[in-house]
Amino acid sequence: MGDASVPLSPKLRDLLAVLLCHSDRTVSADRLIDAMWPCVPPRTAAKTLQGYIHHLRRALGPGRLVFRPPGYMLVTRPGELDADCFTGRIQSGRRAIAAGDAERGTLLIREALDLWRGVPYDGQDHLQAVQAEAFRLTELRLSAAEEWAETALARRQHTDVACELYGIVAEYPFRERPRAQLMRALHAMGRTVEALEVGREGRRRLADELGLDPSPALQRLEHAILTHDPALARPMPRPGRINNVA
Repeated sequence: MGDASVPLSPKLRDLLAVLLCHSDRTVSADRLIDAMWPCVPPRTAAKTLQGYIHHLRRALGPGRLVFRPPGYMLVTRPGELDADCFTGRIQSGRRAIAAGDAERGTLLIREALDLWRGVPYDGQDHLQAVQAEAFRLTELRLSAAEEWAETALARRQHTDVACELYGIVAEYPFRERPRAQLMRALHAMGRTVEALEVGREGRRRLADELGLDPSPALQRLEHAILTHDPALARPMPRPGRINNVA
């Protein structure tokens, strides 16, 4: 929120993370207590929470953390949160692509992906109240990267696709769509041996760690690369969801 860095204690960072997940919405005091003390809240939880609210309100400045029965609301300004900017650009990009403006849509999604830094709510992932929002943002990033890659492949931006997807495939080895897109990009760049190795590495990970085979779509892609099938120039359908896991 803004450019200034505000030092906070671990408990205040936890409280801020929970409020950020519900920015501009009231979070009840009971819900905040459950989030801050997920096992057994202390008898003084309500009073302690009020103390945390007081200190956080002073750190954030006036008008930021307001009391709204039955709890509290963190007030933000339009475009202030990275998560909102990220989500907004992806939504605008998807609308542009759906309207037939692939160039603008791809650019907007690319801008959104360039905003991504590290892990959402890093350091607060022990909070169950934060985990769902972190998962939502991560899944949105992955699906947007896949959509961007598909459009970029159609525009023959193979090097850009490979640069984007190498890290995603390494981080999410069981997610088949980016693996397939990376294979297609490498093959189109004339790096067929690398493309097939990416497929083989995925096959090994699925078999060794999950006891699964690649989806039929990924198996067909491997065969198409081996045979230099001209159909590779066409968009690839989504692989089956069974192996398309993060």
